[in-house]
Amino acid sequence: MFFKKRISEKVQMENSARKLHGKEIRYVSKRDSETYIETILGKNGIIDVKNDHLSIVCNEKLIFHHSIEGLMCSDLMSLDGVILSYIDESGEEVEVMVYYKYYRKV
Repeated sequence: MFFKKRISEKVQMENSARKLHGKEIRYVSKRDSETYIETILGKNGIIDVKNDHLSIVCNEKLIFHHSIEGLMCSDLMSLDGVILSYIDESGEEVEVMVYYKYYRKV
């Protein structure tokens, strides 16, 4: 008999965050939890994952930095980006939307 090893949800989230390393992005926005209005934080950047921290750099400026441990990654339905969500120090949920650059495969 063979049994599949179940991977915990925490490990799955950490693995999905690590897979984002090196992705080029079009723009990054932050969603307000009360009004659901998105504010653009930066354009033309890259996602960098090092030492269990995920960073987003746009135009040579650090836009986003967070530990992978408390970060949830959810793909957009279109697969054109990802939603990064976490709980900040005040206990409020923060959502950062990341839209990938589109390259037409030939």
